[in-house]
Amino acid sequence: MRFYKKNLGACIAAGLMLLLLTIVLSDREPSDSKELKVEIEGLFEKRINFGQDTSSMKVYLDSILMEAEERRSIPLKWAYYQLMADGFSIAHDGVNPRSDHYYRLAEQLIEQTDNMELQQVGMIREGYYFFVYRDIPKAFPWFLRADDMMGKVRPSRVPFLAEHYGFISGFFSFIGNHRKAARYLMEALPYTEERSRKGIDMLNSIGVFHERDSLKGESIKFYRRALGMAELVRDSVWIGILSGNLSSAEWESGHYSKAVSLVKRNINYSTKFNEPIDAMRANLALAGMYVKLGRWDSARAHVDQALPLMENKPYFLPYMTKAKKVQADIAHGTGNSLSELGYLSSYMVLNDSLERLQDRQRVLRVSWQWEAEKYRRSIKDADLKRKQVNLTFLFVVGFVVLFLLIIILSVNGSKNKIRLKNAELEGEQIRMAFQKELVDRELGELQNSLQEFTRTIQQNDQTIQRLRNEVIRNLDNFPEKQETLSENIEEIMGGEFMNEERWTKFQDIFERVYPGYLDLQKQSFQPLSQKELRLLALIKLGLNNRSMASLLGITLEGVKKAKQRLKKKQ
Repeated sequence: MRFYKKNLGACIAAGLMLLLLTIVLSDREPSDSKELKVEIEGLFEKRINFGQDTSSMKVYLDSILMEAEERRSIPLKWAYYQLMADGFSIAHDGVNPRSDHYYRLAEQLIEQTDNMELQQVGMIREGYYFFVYRDIPKAFPWFLRADDMMGKVRPSRVPFLAEHYGFISGFFSFIGNHRKAARYLMEALPYTEERSRKGIDMLNSIGVFHERDSLKGESIKFYRRALGMAELVRDSVWIGILSGNLSSAEWESGHYSKAVSLVKRNINYSTKFNEPIDAMRANLALAGMYVKLGRWDSARAHVDQALPLMENKPYFLPYMTKAKKVQADIAHGTGNSLSELGYLSSYMVLNDSLERLQDRQRVLRVSWQWEAEKYRRSIKDADLKRKQVNLTFLFVVGFVVLFLLIIILSVNGSKNKIRLKNAELEGEQIRMAFQKELVDRELGELQNSLQEFTRTIQQNDQTIQRLRNEVIRNLDNFPEKQETLSENIEEIMGGEFMNEERWTKFQDIFERVYPGYLDLQKQSFQPLSQKELRLLALIKLGLNNRSMASLLGITLEGVKKAKQRLKKKQ
């Protein structure tokens, strides 16, 4: 009996030593893993752009397939399928059945191995294939599956880590998840060559993602790190871009001269090295700074430099809107009332278009977040079904022999269901918190829009009154221009600032900012016409009689009489 106990103890000890040795060896990186990574990277650098001549591409890449077959190397054959898929996507300039076919072959092949790194890279590359050609719904599952593998891969073994993690980072930024976008770049940063343009680009992108996520302090840290690296390698283009990125922080800190100096540096380098979009943004930013400093001539000069660099494309709409607002501010500051009205009118039209575009983008982002959540739920459902099938199978097979074990498994199954239910409840709480945050943000934006509307109307009213006084004061001095001046003032006064579409949009925003206010007024004043409801809303905003007359399209006397009628209805 002692003999058996002694040998049993020895066997257990040997088993534990073997297990420990296995764990230690598994944690060590095999000597050939680095060679395989270098070999895969070398293959990915091969030429695949043969235009539409796919026959020549196949002949060129056949040597890789032959070597893979000779060496019986799954990773090499996988790389061949990836290159073929990319080559056909370039030839067709879009998503196509041939690329889809080769991506399927690559996926099925690499799933036979335990190489998690190549599995993740394959998912990222296929997701990027759909993402580049804007088939966004098909890109979702591949990027999300790759994201699920983050804890299973070793970054040091991922071929072209910075490039591939840059792909998935760009996707998450596109759908509005800037925190995760920054995380992927930070994961790849330690494996990126120091003092390189790629490293500077990654640091700047991390700063941009933090800034979009309202982490201003963190974004400044990465901008400064990137600027320091750019200055070390004397990369003038990046020095200019990063100087512009840091200028807003200096301005907010009250260092106006330093902020202006940084933006000028950005403009000089962007112009010198032919970076027109960056030069446009920098000129517009500097014009806005000069407006706040009251330096009207300098502001006008930089707006004039920015405008020719803009194109009639959706990307430039925010900048065109800002440019018109800056021009209106310059005209107001220099006392040019006619120009100010023209710029304000253009600004309102562009701002309406911008708001519609932003509304569409918000809807798209919500739908993309929903797609991501739907994928997560499908994964959970699949896992749950698989567990249920396994539990059922074990129950049937081991019912007679392992009855006790089945009871334990049933208990574990119940615990899993409780955990899943708890996870679903937590997910629901997170979703509700997210929806509340969206509603709060939207209400803040609506309040800002209403305040901006009020300020703009008051400014228009002041400008029109100033122009009317100037015309009346100078009418007798220029008899030969009386008719022309009268026509101009009548044209401006008669301009329709608030059409029915804008009234409808205004009323929608007003009711969302002041919910129930107009309904309460309807109970106090009965009956109320549409114009009287509008008058009550304008009174709530604190506008004077002249501004209300301009908006309602009636005389000043008409406003007074309308107010008197309202008092009588109480």
